[in-house]
Amino acid sequence: MGRFRALRSRHCLEIAIVVVPLLAILVLQYVSSRRLAEVEVIARQTAIAQYLDTVAADVRRVYEDAAHEMLNVPGDAVVAKEFDEVIRHFASTDTSAARLLFAAALDGCLCLTRYYDPATGETRVGAEDDVEAIVLRASTLLYVRDMLPLDRTVLYVDEADPGNRVVYRFVAGSDADRVGMVGFLIDRDRFEREYLPQAVRGAMDLLAQDVHDNLIVRVADANGRVVVATHDEPGRTDLLKGRFDFLFRDWEVSVRSRHTGAKEVLASNAFTSWVLTVLMSVAVLGGVVLTLRASGRERRLERMRNAFVANVSHELRTPVASLAVFGEFLRRGRVKEPERVVEYGRRIEHESDRLRHLVDNVLDFARIESVETHHRRKEAVIEDVVAAAINTVDARCERDGFTISVNWPDTPSPVVRIDVQAMMQVFVNLLDNAMKYSSRSRRVQVDVFRCEDQIAVRVADFGIGIAPDDHERIFRQFYRATAAVENRVHGTGLGLAIARHVVLAHGGRIEVDSRLGGGASFTVRIPMVSTSSRTPHDASNAVGSVGIRAGAEA
Repeated sequence: MGRFRALRSRHCLEIAIVVVPLLAILVLQYVSSRRLAEVEVIARQTAIAQYLDTVAADVRRVYEDAAHEMLNVPGDAVVAKEFDEVIRHFASTDTSAARLLFAAALDGCLCLTRYYDPATGETRVGAEDDVEAIVLRASTLLYVRDMLPLDRTVLYVDEADPGNRVVYRFVAGSDADRVGMVGFLIDRDRFEREYLPQAVRGAMDLLAQDVHDNLIVRVADANGRVVVATHDEPGRTDLLKGRFDFLFRDWEVSVRSRHTGAKEVLASNAFTSWVLTVLMSVAVLGGVVLTLRASGRERRLERMRNAFVANVSHELRTPVASLAVFGEFLRRGRVKEPERVVEYGRRIEHESDRLRHLVDNVLDFARIESVETHHRRKEAVIEDVVAAAINTVDARCERDGFTISVNWPDTPSPVVRIDVQAMMQVFVNLLDNAMKYSSRSRRVQVDVFRCEDQIAVRVADFGIGIAPDDHERIFRQFYRATAAVENRVHGTGLGLAIARHVVLAHGGRIEVDSRLGGGASFTVRIPMVSTSSRTPHDASNAVGSVGIRAGAEA
């Protein structure tokens, strides 16, 4: 979270330039996808409504064409009661749509009717009572022709009896006052078996394939009996209904979805599209953030490298200048007294050690950067390594008046498997930092002790300390703690980075405990690999005179 706040504070304008358009795109994408889904729902419903209209139109066309062909009877033949000619006309046409045909003419107060059965080819005077009732009801219009003008070009439909649906029209002879009528009863079985399924299937071409596959079409009669169904599934609740507009007007045609409702599908598609846009925007924003972080890291590294070059230049310039001055004094013979010559020699030796230590840090850092560090490990005793590191900084201790107090373990420590030179460089760096940041204090404390399965070495000073926020950062390459910068303590920012790299490479860890003004304590923990130990005599020899002296001075 802290890194995000830092990134936001440094790149607020850049992030805003990217985020604002992305948010606008997301809002527009969401709104447009919802509107598109609504438009698609309307378009799909319109297509289905058009399908229902087409089914009804196909049924109407079938029966209108059949009626125009079968009922195209000469008017004079009907009104003159020449029924044989009318029957011959019926027999010569396609009567597959009719169950029974009839012709009626007025004879005074009577209506004479002849019936033709297309299945048997028989002609008869009477028919079933319900059929005759229908024909009689239609023929009553012939008696009121003066009050109700009859359109001889229109087909009339009588569906008062659902079992006997009639299509008829009026005819007239050359004498307009003489009228008659012809008509036929619908063959319902053929309609349900042949005409209706053809109309339902034929109109499917109007629908898209995905819509076609997801639809259930049902035709039900007035009693709710399903006459035709494209699928046996119950389907969804979304429903569009229609009715026929010529025959079977009491029947209902319904369409519903098989698996998923159109609204749900289109809403899901809109949501998926919006989610994809969100993911794309997140990816773009993530790429921008990573780019900003990478560029920021590059800038930080560049600043750190520049600071490193400046620090190294300063650190190199000081010992080189001292070496040049002392060397020139000795070369010109300005120093005659033996004790002064020894003093100048000690100064030259000190500055040389300082220069060597700086060069070693730079070389160690170069090896770490190039991943070419190969530690040559061997069994060693940690006291020996610590004593050697103290011996290395002894000259500076004497020159600057430092006292190194050492607490050795009561019993000899087990051996560890380490790269002696690399580990000694770690302790030299810690001792050098302890003296560098001690401020007015001239005391450094070193503790060697055993902690479970590890050997620990603690190097503590009593100087300016380290702020808690810098505890992790001080192990980064080139980083200088705030307190060090404020107190104008020079350094390269490499010592602790190299120390942690070496310790981690040995399977150990390095810890810091410090606060501003309260000194700093660095603890190196190295895992033990053996329980074998040295004799006290060996330990004394390994520590050497410097280690013994340092302990005695403590």
